[in-house]
Amino acid sequence: MQQSQIEDVLNGLVYALYAQSGEQSDVEKRVGNLQVFDHPEAVDRIVKAPALFRKNFSMISALGYSRFNTNDEDWAARRDITQDAYLAAAKPAQQNAVLDVYTARLSQSDATLAGIQKALFAASLTIFYRAFNLVPDIASTIALIDRVREVLRRLQYFSWVAPTTSERDSAIGEARQVVADFARQLAADPRAAAEMARFADRAKDIDGFSPVEEFVMNAFAGVETTVATILWVIDRLGANAKVQQRVQDEIDGNAAETPFTDCIVNETMRYLPPIPFLVREVGAETSLEGRRLGRGQLILLSVVGVHQHPAFWSDPRTFDASRREFIEDTYDRRAFIPFLTGPRMCGGARLGRLEVKEAVRAVVRQFTFSRADDVIRFDYALALRPAAGSSVGVARR
Repeated sequence: MQQSQIEDVLNGLVYALYAQSGEQSDVEKRVGNLQVFDHPEAVDRIVKAPALFRKNFSMISALGYSRFNTNDEDWAARRDITQDAYLAAAKPAQQNAVLDVYTARLSQSDATLAGIQKALFAASLTIFYRAFNLVPDIASTIALIDRVREVLRRLQYFSWVAPTTSERDSAIGEARQVVADFARQLAADPRAAAEMARFADRAKDIDGFSPVEEFVMNAFAGVETTVATILWVIDRLGANAKVQQRVQDEIDGNAAETPFTDCIVNETMRYLPPIPFLVREVGAETSLEGRRLGRGQLILLSVVGVHQHPAFWSDPRTFDASRREFIEDTYDRRAFIPFLTGPRMCGGARLGRLEVKEAVRAVVRQFTFSRADDVIRFDYALALRPAAGSSVGVARR
């Protein structure tokens, strides 16, 4: 099994969703053996019925259990451990502090896309750890997050392509090793060790609870999706000099409201959602859109398809930096779910939005971007980020 093979298969899944999206069709859509649901009304029903449509992460759970891949009372108990921290970190009073973190990190970065990406990860990790009153060792933590991403990529691949026994054992072993290395890092910091003890105390009724697994998955999910979104905004700014100039003018004006910048952030998340699809397991026999669904059946929810449904968006397959639905605030909330929706929507949605907005403000004040072409190339590993080696050029302002 080659790394390129894994990337080709996973990226191919996302390309298939893009190929199916943006058109009205009565033909049942499938990816592999999974039925695809992409109508906003159907997906809304699914995500708002978590007892009937349950999370199923297959081999990804080898990396551990957290609020992201559990159900029922287990999920509720895990949510309560971290939710207060996310809400406190996302309060409007934190806006300037978040901007300062991104500004400081970016001011020290190289004027390269790789340097900016490193600075964004450092800033987002700082803000995530700060939510729990912790301070990360940036270099070693970024290295661990990179390992988590590669482990997740392999585990997700084996959720689609059946592994041999040795491949399965190797992937699980890598997953357990990265969690163990994260545990050692956290244990070496007395404050982090105390926070893990607090996690464990609040989860004493959860059998087999691992505070490190909870922390690792929360950290990865929050940081990876935030940075991926910012990188996509940079990519889209580089593709259109006029759009970039308009965003720069709006941000340089220091106005309290930045409708055009907000629009391009929303359009970026619509067109390039950080989590492009979800898999759910049907908990009991039911029907949806005239399709019979059996207990235990896996179905795929295409966020890409929801975001490009032609009944809810004008010219949905076009990236429109001044999209009318966002500028006029007329879009149907069921058709725009970058953080999902319903009772299991992303707990860090407010913090993620705050970070993206302030990070874009900091980036635009310090850099300009250009692109040699406008070909979108992505790299999918649970979250969707721009592919390495992008043609984005960078210059300091």
